[in-house]
Parts: sequence; structure tokens; C-alpha cells
Amino acid sequence: MKTMKHWFGLALVFAFPLLSATIIKSEAADKIKFQLDWIIEGKHVPFFVARDKGFFEKNGLDVTLLEGKGSANSATFIDLGQADYSYGDFLTAVQVMSKGGKNRAIGVGMTFNGGGFIFLDSAGIKTAKDLEGKSFGTNPSDFAYVLLPAAAAASGFDPNKVVIKTMEPAVRTPALFEGKIDIMSGTNGSSIQRMAVLGKRQGKNVKYLFFRDMGLETYGHVLQAREDRIKNNPEQVQRVVPAVSDAWAWSLKNPKDAFEIFMKANPQKDRDISLAQMEAGLGDVVDQETKSQGLGYMKESMMKKSVEIANKYFKLSPAVDYKTTYVNEFIRKNPGM
Repeated sequence: MKTMKHWFGLALVFAFPLLSATIIKSEAADKIKFQLDWIIEGKHVPFFVARDKGFFEKNGLDVTLLEGKGSANSATFIDLGQADYSYGDFLTAVQVMSKGGKNRAIGVGMTFNGGGFIFLDSAGIKTAKDLEGKSFGTNPSDFAYVLLPAAAAASGFDPNKVVIKTMEPAVRTPALFEGKIDIMSGTNGSSIQRMAVLGKRQGKNVKYLFFRDMGLETYGHVLQAREDRIKNNPEQVQRVVPAVSDAWAWSLKNPKDAFEIFMKANPQKDRDISLAQMEAGLGDVVDQETKSQGLGYMKESMMKKSVEIANKYFKLSPAVDYKTTYVNEFIRKNPGM
């Protein structure tokens, strides 16, 4: 009996530090609200990999992924403190900054602006000028609605001749296929692939115009945090950015496994659409700079060009200084990239 008590006592002695460590680890995990740009879809695969493969957890982060309703919200929610980190269109983020917003880019996830307009081949749209007179299903928080004046100024069409039809995101897809609208917004790794797959199933040919083909050669989506968080809690940001970039890197190397992680978390999603979105989205993550400097790295020349385009076409006053819009200090090289 004495021997049993002895071993039981030793077990408690050894178990207590392990239990304590587990409790400490749990208590130390930072609870983070991460705002996505749009409804959950295939381009968001790496964020679910970061959450469910443990990249967030091993960096001491307890992350809640929040479904989005547009890049304007992604930027604004950071500025207002309604989210801790976000992912959204950079030009839209700059527009929020121009109004005093304190959201800042901390890493790029789309190395070119993959946004644009989606339409059916039957709409007869060949160039940006053909958008005039066409009905655009959108709403004020839609990134393409925000960028419409910039795209128009860069490519020479009159945005006032585009017929705006305000509607919620959920009704735009059927509206386009039913001919109730002529165009809708979309991005690579998102609506473009979804509409292409759905169109093929209906025997309809879906086309699109990228903003980059309309003169808006800029960065696309970026990770964002509020300026005071970057200054006052850099240690946390230093854990968030590598967690996301490592998840990007792992997803690039293990796309099939990454896809299954996403589908397990989102079994209601269409596999064909989600796979096409993931493949397109992962292709946007890497360019020469991110491959050599680390995923998420933002080159100065492209940041400058992107902000200059925002200043010019949004007529921002006072003009935004590109140097204030981003930081690269949390980027590090990814092994094997």
C-alpha cells in the first residue's frame, strides 16, 4: 500500500508540471479575431491550414476566422478595432488610410491585383469601354465598386454610364446568369473561378476583365493590422505574420492535403469550385520578391506605384505617402521556398 502511495505521489509530482505547462500555454495564447475579405472560399485555404494544421497554435495564437463582406470592411474593421488582423484589397485599404485610417499592410498575399469584372460572353464586352451602358450588380462595400472610378480613369470609360444596381452578394450570381445584370465584381481565386465552373455547368461562357489590364497594375490583397498594434505589440505581429506565411508555404508544397483540410472545415462548399479557387489563389502568393525575400514581402517600387495609382484615381487629398502604408519588418524567409 505504501508503495502504491509512493508511486502515486511521484506521478502527481511529474504530472503537475505538465498540467501546469498546458494551462500556461492555454492562458498565454492570444485570442485573435481575423477578418477575411469575403465569404469563405478556396482562396482562403491557407488560413484554414494555419488554424487547423497548428501554425497559429504553435505561435501562441487562438484565432477566430471571420467571414467577410468586402475589402472596405476588412480595412475599416481594423481601423475601428473591430478586428485584430484582416485580409483585403490594398487599394481599398489605402482609401481608408486617406481618411485617417490607421490600418497598415503587414504582408502581401496577392502579388498582383487579381480583381476585375465578370460577365457572360453574350454581353458583348471586349474592352473596358464596353462597360458603359451595362448594369453592374454591386454595393458600396464591394471592392470593385470602390475601384470603379480608378478603373474608368485608367482605361478611359465613363463610370457614370455604368448602371449601378445595388444588391447583396448572394443574389448577384443568379442575377448575372438570369440576365438581370450584365457585370459583377470578381477576383482571381474567388468569384472568377466560381462563375467559370457554374457557367460551364449551364453551358454559358464566362469572361472577365482584370483591373491590371485596365491600367491598375498594383498589389492585390494584403494582410493588415492597426498601426498602434504594430508599434505597441510587435511581438504578437511577429507571430501572426510568420504563422500565415508558413501556412501559405505549406499549402504550396502540399496542395492536396491543404485542400482536404479546408473541405473538412467547410464540407458544404463545392469541391470543384473550391479546388479551382485554391489553385488560382496559391498562384498569386509567389513572385520573384516573395520567393527570395519571404512570402508576404512587399517591394518598395510596387508599393509606391500602387499608392500613386490610388492617389491619382481616387483623387485623395491630401495624398497618401506610400512609406506610411506598409511595413516589411515582420517578413522572414520561408524554408524551401
